[in-house]
Amino acid sequence: MRKITGGILIAMLIMLTACSSSAPNTTQTTTSSTTTGQSTASNVIRVAVQSDGKTLDPHTATDAGSMHYIENMYSTLMQYNGKYGEIEPGLAESYTISDDLLTYTFNLHQGVKFHGSGKEMTSADVKYSIERIIDKGVRANQFTAVKSIDATDPYTVVFHLKQPMAPFLTYLANPMNGIVDSDIVKANNNSLDNVDAGTGPFELVKWEKDQQLTLKKNPDYYEKGLPYLDEVDFKPIADATARTTALRNNEIDLILETTEKENKVLENVEGITLKSEPGTFWEYIGLNVKDPALRDVRVRQAIANAVDRNQINQLVKLGKATVLDGGNIPPNHWAYPDIHPYAQRNVEKAKQLLQAAGSPAISLTLKVGSEYDYQVQAAQVIKQQLAEVGITVKVESQESSVFFDALGKGDFQMAVVGWQGFVDPDEYTYNLFHTGEAYNQQGYSNPEVDALLEKGRTTADEAARKDIYKQIETTVADEAPMVFLYMNERAAAYRNNVTGFIVEPTVTSIFLKQTKVQ
Repeated sequence: MRKITGGILIAMLIMLTACSSSAPNTTQTTTSSTTTGQSTASNVIRVAVQSDGKTLDPHTATDAGSMHYIENMYSTLMQYNGKYGEIEPGLAESYTISDDLLTYTFNLHQGVKFHGSGKEMTSADVKYSIERIIDKGVRANQFTAVKSIDATDPYTVVFHLKQPMAPFLTYLANPMNGIVDSDIVKANNNSLDNVDAGTGPFELVKWEKDQQLTLKKNPDYYEKGLPYLDEVDFKPIADATARTTALRNNEIDLILETTEKENKVLENVEGITLKSEPGTFWEYIGLNVKDPALRDVRVRQAIANAVDRNQINQLVKLGKATVLDGGNIPPNHWAYPDIHPYAQRNVEKAKQLLQAAGSPAISLTLKVGSEYDYQVQAAQVIKQQLAEVGITVKVESQESSVFFDALGKGDFQMAVVGWQGFVDPDEYTYNLFHTGEAYNQQGYSNPEVDALLEKGRTTADEAARKDIYKQIETTVADEAPMVFLYMNERAAAYRNNVTGFIVEPTVTSIFLKQTKVQ
C-alpha cells in the first residue's frame, strides 16, 4: 500500500507528495461518537484512521487515508493473502506465464459485477483499467514493461511485456491498481474522486468529509461467503489521545494503525487487543543532493555519521522501532542486505568529513510536517546531534500540504519523512533512487545504481536479485541521499469482540472483508 505520511509517503501508494491533507475535524468526530457510545448495528465495525482521504480514485490516490477507503471498494487481478510479500489470484481465477517471462495470461472469474451498475466485469475492463493507470502516471512506473494488452475473449486477458518484470504480479496485487468500471469512469469525465466504480467487498454509501465514510456489504462479491460485515464506518481522528479514548469508551471498534504513544496507553487495557509485528513504515532524513550545501558527498556522509539513530529511537519511538544503520530494506524482508555502515555514531569522523569538504561549520534547514508530532520530535533531536559536529540546523515545521508540495518540488535541504507499504525490493529502491524518477525527491543520480536498478527488476532469480539489491543498498547508504533512521512496528488495537482482522505489515485494510464483530 502501500504506504507517506508526514509523513508517511505510502507506496501502495506511492507518493506520497500528495499525502497531505487538511487536518481532520477530530473534535466533531469524537463528540459525535461520544453521544452514541455504542454500535448502531450489531454487524457494523467502526474504524478509526489517522486522516481522512483526499480522493476515492484508486489510480490517482497517493495518501494513506484515501487508500484505506479505496481498497475495500475495489478488487485487483492478484491480491495480498495476509502473509507479507505473498500474493494469490484475485479477480484472476488462474494465470499462466510463458517460458520467456514475456506473456502473462489471466483467466477471469465469471459473473463478477460492478457496484451500482451491476454490469459484469470483463477482460475489456481489465485492459481499460491498466491503460488508465499508465495514463494517470501515479503508478505508471509499475507497468513500464507492458508492450500491449489483449482482451482475447470476455474472460481472458493477455499481457505482452517488452522485457521480464520480476515484480509484475506483485504490482498487479497493489490495492490501488484496482479494476474499474469503464462506463462509470466515462460518465464522470474520467474522475472517480467521489464515486464508486469497483467490484470490492464493500460499496460506497456516503462520504462526509472529515467526519465519516460509510461502506455497505456488496451482496454480489465474488469471494463466496465474504464479507461478513454489513457495514464499515471509517472515522478520521487525528489526535492519538482522542483515538485511544474512543476505543476505551466503545465509541470505535478498531484503530487501524496505532503509534507508540497509543500502544503504551492500550497495552494492558481490559477488553482491548493490541497486536503488533514488524512493519513497513520506515523514516529517514532526506538530503537534497542538488542543494549547494549538500552537493559534496562528504557533507552528506558527515550527517549520516553524526546522527545517533539509537538515541532518536529511544527518545521518540520508546525503543520500539528497528534502527536502520544500512539500507532501507528491513530485516523481515527476503532481500534484506544485512549491511551496517552506520552501526555506531561517529562524531570525530563526521567532523573530519566536514573539514575535508571545506564545510567545518554550516547552517541547514530541516523541514518536517507539523501534523506528525513524532517526526517533529525527531527533527529536534537531530538538530541537537548535528550541532555537536558543527552543523547548525533550523527546524521548519510546515502544514502537510505545504510540506509535501515542497518535497515534490525539491524545495528543501533536509526533511524528515517516511514511506510505507512497500512489498518488492523494486518498490524500496527504483522510484526513490533511479535518476529522474517521480519520488526521487533528493535528486540523486548514479549511473551505476541506475543500471543495477534496471537489472534488479528484470532478473527473475531471487538469489541473484538479493545480490543486486545489496549492491544498490550499499552504494546508496554510502552516498547518503537519505539518512535512514528506523523501521516502525506495525500495530493495531481493537475491542475483543472483533475477530478475523489481520494485522499486516503494509497496513492494508483489505482484510476487513474477513473480519467479524461478535
